[in-house]
Amino acid sequence: MHPAPPNTSCNRTWLEGCFNLSNEDYNHNDSRCAAIFWSRTSSSVLSLVGCLFAACIIILYQKYRTLTGRLILSLIVSSIIVPSCCLNRDITSSTGCKITGFFFQYGILSQRLIILSISTYLYLLVITERRYRYLEYVFHACIWTVAMAVSLVPFHDRLYGPAGDWCWIMDRNSSDNDNCSRKKGDAYRFGCYYIPMIFILLIEIILYTFIVRKVRKEFVGVEAVNEERFEWYKKYIRPLYYYPLMNIILAIPTTANRVQNLVNPYKPNFILYLFHSIVFPIWGLCYSLLFLLDEDTRRLLRPLRLCRYAYRAASSINLRSRDGNVDEPPFPSPIFPSPVPSLSDFAVGAPLLGEHSSAQRSIYTTPVASTVAMTSEVEGNYV
Repeated sequence: MHPAPPNTSCNRTWLEGCFNLSNEDYNHNDSRCAAIFWSRTSSSVLSLVGCLFAACIIILYQKYRTLTGRLILSLIVSSIIVPSCCLNRDITSSTGCKITGFFFQYGILSQRLIILSISTYLYLLVITERRYRYLEYVFHACIWTVAMAVSLVPFHDRLYGPAGDWCWIMDRNSSDNDNCSRKKGDAYRFGCYYIPMIFILLIEIILYTFIVRKVRKEFVGVEAVNEERFEWYKKYIRPLYYYPLMNIILAIPTTANRVQNLVNPYKPNFILYLFHSIVFPIWGLCYSLLFLLDEDTRRLLRPLRLCRYAYRAASSINLRSRDGNVDEPPFPSPIFPSPVPSLSDFAVGAPLLGEHSSAQRSIYTTPVASTVAMTSEVEGNYV
């Protein structure tokens, strides 16, 4: 009796036949391939445009001077990586695809870790009502180090390469001879992505549940009773309040597709993959919209004010770059304010606005620098 022939039906799914090609971007003979390709490309371009615009606004108006602004800027920068990788058209077993797969994994992990840091920061704010001086250093040390270490692991077995409609951790090793060998690729996907993502998502849901309960109970609706407490909520909590919720909502369609792919890997569902291709690159656009629709940011986006600040920023850069001339511009600059406040101005117990010297006071009384004073963390309790 002869042994049964090897099952070759799992060598190539319709999804792999869409993009793992050497002579074209996608299989033009399959409408499903065209829908996934163009939805992924459109979402990636929109996300890049939104992220770049939000990053420019943060830099132009110096919102990076606050911990809140720096966390949002870090989230937007990490969100630029994923759509940039999704625009890669070389989904083959090439070196470029392997490098793209690494940055794709790195961008995903850093993005999720920043959201976890924001959730942790919000939790500490609403529970202890204190702002911790060195917490930012801990966040950034953990985010970028952990994301880099985990992303380097698949290089050990050379598992970065074509994975469906983008470059990522391959579901099977290209050196395996048996047609249905997925064990090694699945092990790396579980260890480097699925388990960390599930763990992070569960922690975010738990923390956000406590945050919502605390905010609704003690902050929202107290404007008429305790104006100072409500202003503290508006300044430190509200700008970051919806980012964890947005992350949880966007994780639903992508998680559903991942689960279906694990349960039945050789029969990918077109509808789930289509939603996945639309939603996955667009996270950065959603985060950018949350920032741009914030009440304080909307006040800064009036056309005349935006043009005036952009002109002043460009003029200050030109003045400082001309023949090494570092003279101060004739008007305050949003990027190079004059004079620059020292760290002591932001320390605990720093003098109030009326107690500053005239040079220091000019920082807060000039039209441009008033935005800096509005967005700077010059008050509050540190521990």
